[in-house]
Amino acid sequence: MGDGELFAGLGIAYEVHFKKEAASFIAEASRRGLAFNYLINATCFDNQEFTREGYKKIVEHLEWISSTGADMVTISLPFLVQMIKRYFPHLKACVSSFARVQNVHLAHYWEELGADKIILPETVARDFQTLQLIREEVSCELELIANHCCLFYCPLDLHHRNMVSHASQEGHLCGGFAADYCKLACQQMKLLRPAELIKARWIRPEDVGCYEEIGIDCLKLVERFRGTESLIHILDAYERRSYPGNLTELLTLPQEGAYISPDLEIIQRPDLIEPEKMEEVVAVLREPFTGRLYIDNAKLNGFLDHFRKVDCLHTDCDRCGFCERVASQVVSIDEGWRREMITRFERAMEILLRGELAHYSF
Repeated sequence: MGDGELFAGLGIAYEVHFKKEAASFIAEASRRGLAFNYLINATCFDNQEFTREGYKKIVEHLEWISSTGADMVTISLPFLVQMIKRYFPHLKACVSSFARVQNVHLAHYWEELGADKIILPETVARDFQTLQLIREEVSCELELIANHCCLFYCPLDLHHRNMVSHASQEGHLCGGFAADYCKLACQQMKLLRPAELIKARWIRPEDVGCYEEIGIDCLKLVERFRGTESLIHILDAYERRSYPGNLTELLTLPQEGAYISPDLEIIQRPDLIEPEKMEEVVAVLREPFTGRLYIDNAKLNGFLDHFRKVDCLHTDCDRCGFCERVASQVVSIDEGWRREMITRFERAMEILLRGELAHYSF
């Protein structure tokens, strides 16, 4: 047996094991009265969905998902909604936040395709006029992500969604590898400009009722890499609708002890990059923010009132200055740590930009 056959065999064995474990988990969720939503929300399939082999794999995968008893599938591509509604009508279709449904026109489009739920992008979480309009014009379920800390109208957004999509794609040239330039640039910007932490469209536990009044059906709490204890801590805060402590602990920012270690074999790829350089980059991304960065949630009461009166999309942040003023009042950072981290982020960016990671230098 050659190396190619060996790795193919290992891949099949892993897939069988994964499917068995996933089916068991879905069955247990159903037994406990919980619905299960399966994600196929890549923003790009490399056009394989239109080839013989690619189309066949998609159909077979949807058939397997259907066989597990899953209730819903989350997708980003219109093509998949149409496939699901035509061939698997018992499965509900949920539109991922990756699809960026941020106005009534787009919401209408997806609902008419057959969407049962739309996860609205975090960019509209404080745009109450848009939220109200979408709610009035569509009847499908609407969901918002509550504890995301992405940059407001992030300039890295499209790149990041495509990057993670290809990194999870079977048979892609990258082989599951991704050097997260986008995350690196995002965290660096938050340290350089702490007001970005306030501009990010998170929703405080205390403000859940504001979204209920509009008619938002549910809030989504993330992150996938957090451990159970950390997720329960977040869920508890939103259930109680109160969190008097450090808001950073609820958001998608690195914190010690909260995250499950990733599969290092995916990022340690000597055939593609220099592993020791990758270790240096990953170490920067793992640096905990909590303990060094404090967002005083107790000082944010009434915070949303400003956004009911201002159209942020059509307003110059520098002229407005609201988030800058709020940051100066509620954000505390260990300044020595901040300067050290800015230097480390600059070094990590250099590793990527100068080609050190790719073992290439100008």
